[in-house]
Amino acid sequence: MSGKKKFWLVVSFSGLVVLLVVFWIKGSGGKDLSGKFVLEPLKTGTLEIEVTATGRLKAMKTVHVGTQVSGIITEVEGRHNQHVRKGEVLAQIDPSIYRAQVAEAESNLSKIETQIALDRLSLTRDDDLFKRHIIAENIYDQDKARLSMDQATRSQSIARLNLAKANLRYTTILSPIDGIVIERRVQIGQTVTSAFKTPRLFTIAEDLSLMRLDTRVSESDIGAIRNGEPVTFSVPAWPGRTFSGLVTMVRVHPRTVNHVVTYDVISRVANPDLSLKPGMTALVTIHVGTVSGKPLISNAALVYRPGADYLGGTDLSVFKHRSIVFRLKNNHVEAVPVTIGETDGIHSVVTGGELHVGDQVILRDHMGDSRKSHGGLFGE
Repeated sequence: MSGKKKFWLVVSFSGLVVLLVVFWIKGSGGKDLSGKFVLEPLKTGTLEIEVTATGRLKAMKTVHVGTQVSGIITEVEGRHNQHVRKGEVLAQIDPSIYRAQVAEAESNLSKIETQIALDRLSLTRDDDLFKRHIIAENIYDQDKARLSMDQATRSQSIARLNLAKANLRYTTILSPIDGIVIERRVQIGQTVTSAFKTPRLFTIAEDLSLMRLDTRVSESDIGAIRNGEPVTFSVPAWPGRTFSGLVTMVRVHPRTVNHVVTYDVISRVANPDLSLKPGMTALVTIHVGTVSGKPLISNAALVYRPGADYLGGTDLSVFKHRSIVFRLKNNHVEAVPVTIGETDGIHSVVTGGELHVGDQVILRDHMGDSRKSHGGLFGE
């Protein structure tokens, strides 16, 4: 090949390169877009799946002690924070009225038993007279009926006596369990009435070294929670300290407040140093599982929308009702549909779509970029 031909070949190739560079610069606006955005490469990792909610601490077993009889409180033995044993006296209602009722019932029973004894003597005598045809048969039948009626009255009197004795026993209010008094609502001289509703005089917690954590979880998260899953939580009383427990029950009964449906998740919590108190509010995290070796994307990328001048006329309406993210590839902003799985609130697992590990995903604009972006979870 002659030197002249080589010269023109080099010139032609150089011109072609120049044209390609010109077209690339025109297509990209002549600027490196990587400095316009905060980027993050898609990479695999481990995601801790967690459900967060608020809860309230309670004793494992709490008993409200009331009274079945009415009267004036004459003694109060139970005090706040007092450890009590089963059968220990907590309070005393004036028993004088109930003692009188027992005495009256015993007197009535004694009367009817005396009457029954006379009925039996009379019936024995009449039986002999009836056999000798001295008295009429109807008189003999009346004596037998009288004895039966008096025996029924005796049973009734025994029942009234037992009721009067039970009411007398109820004037002494006893602790039904071993535990600690966490609430007292009664004072000496106070009149308690049990006519319509049993009054609550004391509240006793059985054992505060083992407590119950009641957590209300939204219906969108309840499907991931199972018995035995670990729970961590904190309380305002102990900032910086983390407590732990285990889920023991997921209740199926729904609670609906302001059209929000929640379910109660019960956890067992150890409290050996009694730092936790009944009624404390807890910020709860339920650890429902771990996802490893899956592509992870920041949730910020799911809501980011670039300005229209970056999209080059791309119609986002074709992605309606689909999750999309934007990646920077060859200095171009591209909309990429993705399918999202589990999330921990900060990152989500990418389970499908056209995004690949290593792709540069746009999280947001740089603060200095004057062009506005638009938020939204789905393509519009």
